[in-house]
Amino acid sequence: MAMYKIAAVTLSDGTALGSVLNYRPAAAVEERKDIPQEERAFEKKRLEKAVEASLKELEQLADEVRKTLGDDKAAIFECHHVILEDEDFQNDMYALIDGSGYTASYAVQVVAEKNAIEMEELEDSYLRERAADFRDIGQRLISCLGRTEEDSAVFPPAPAVVVADTLSPGETVRFCKKNLLGFIVNKGGRNSHAAILARSIGVPAVVIPENMSSLLKDGMRVVLNMENDSVVVDPDEETCRAAEKLEKKQAERRERLAPLEGKPAVTTDGRRFGLYANAGSIRDLPLVAAANPDGIGLYRTEFLFMEQDSLPNEEIQTTYYEKIINTVPGKPVIFRLLDIGGDKPLPYMPHPAEKNPFLGWRGIRFLLDNPDILRTQIRSMLLASAATGTAVRIMVPMVACPSEMEAVKKIIDEEMPRTGGKAVPGMMVETPAAAVTVSAFRGVSGFISIGSNDLTQYTIAVDRESGRLGNLYSEFHPGVLGLMKKAVTDARGAGMETGICGEFASRPEGAALLAGIGFDELSMSPAAIPSVKEIIRTCSEKDFSELVDRALVLPSAEAVRGEAHDFLEARRLL
Repeated sequence: MAMYKIAAVTLSDGTALGSVLNYRPAAAVEERKDIPQEERAFEKKRLEKAVEASLKELEQLADEVRKTLGDDKAAIFECHHVILEDEDFQNDMYALIDGSGYTASYAVQVVAEKNAIEMEELEDSYLRERAADFRDIGQRLISCLGRTEEDSAVFPPAPAVVVADTLSPGETVRFCKKNLLGFIVNKGGRNSHAAILARSIGVPAVVIPENMSSLLKDGMRVVLNMENDSVVVDPDEETCRAAEKLEKKQAERRERLAPLEGKPAVTTDGRRFGLYANAGSIRDLPLVAAANPDGIGLYRTEFLFMEQDSLPNEEIQTTYYEKIINTVPGKPVIFRLLDIGGDKPLPYMPHPAEKNPFLGWRGIRFLLDNPDILRTQIRSMLLASAATGTAVRIMVPMVACPSEMEAVKKIIDEEMPRTGGKAVPGMMVETPAAAVTVSAFRGVSGFISIGSNDLTQYTIAVDRESGRLGNLYSEFHPGVLGLMKKAVTDARGAGMETGICGEFASRPEGAALLAGIGFDELSMSPAAIPSVKEIIRTCSEKDFSELVDRALVLPSAEAVRGEAHDFLEARRLL
């Protein structure tokens, strides 16, 4: 067969050469919800033992991962432990057995899938990736309820590139590392825990269209990322030799990154950048703490509200925010106010249907129409500030005009003397309107943080979730970068600190461009911090600035990304 190429999206960087082996997980649980009353106590007991066994297994797995990959990766399984220990999560399964006659395995599958679907329906890409965590927990329980010999077999049994529909974090780390050359999957994103783990163990991973994976038969030779975002099938000898050279370079890079732990992100000419971590829930905090970032650049508070049956009161919120502040003691924490509404309403609050929820009643627009929710959240953050002795930063989502920031600042100024806490208000720059009028927010916003995901979709007029238009959505678009640079320049002129959140800073090419734009802080996935730190410590501020100057006159996102890629490649940073 002649060599051919399949377009892919990279989840974990790197090149891999090897033979395909398709992963076929256990078959789906047979649906049964007619267990007689007298057998239900037995099913509940089976589930109870499976929960105990799974909790023990997660503890052991966390210990093993901690020894080999570090605390931050072990925290993924500690988070799974927290979810599985949750009484509400367990009670939902017991209720299906006791009240409805479900088998233990089917009750597990239904509850795990229900939670996963709820995650997938959220707008926030980071939270959507947590769906895989619930499915992994469910599969672990089902496995404990009835393991087979095949479940414990070594996989892959020989060096191979594993092809699968999707991969859970548990599957990712359970595979035999010495035989695992890379992953090819149909589903998954760069924020998924499986992708994070793949990057941590140095295993390349890509997503390809589902209709293409059927072409990959066991034993076929493939090369992942010989070129950016590609799978080469049946490579010729020349391509194989080139891939082997790239694999050697990857090993050398991993050795380079290890000594950077604890060192600051400072350019060769002395410009220091803050490297912050993004987080979405309490379960992410062990990952954040282990990464030892310079602060938390985006804490998404909506998860707290979504997992409640009613609005969380001041006491609940205060305790919650204290935990977050104490995760990075003495370091900055940026709390984003409740970014709810539009396509992710709170389940216990009525919300009107909207034809275009991305442009609708969401973020600060929703909060200003619900002043009690807004004031309670601000008070809770200030009370947490007082309790920890740490000033917090309160970021306002979906800002379009100064009056919105003025309303938030007024509440903060009123509540600071009442609570004893301290806070600095700041604006999230997601709309083009905010990006081009930053100067108008002088005096009401102490900082800006660009939300790269929304700013991109609003600037290019492309729904970031659109499969058909996905090729048009790119933060590398020169128009998007131009807006970012204007916003940063104007913010500096107005005396505001500047940061960016989202996942754009997690990408090496993105981080290089953002450094050149002149941000003070880059917030990213905790796992991305070491590689971004290497980039910054290897280059000068002048290098980055000149890269941006070249990029902004290019005609397309593809050309910009290529320019940044070449910049890093020339310095052996990829």
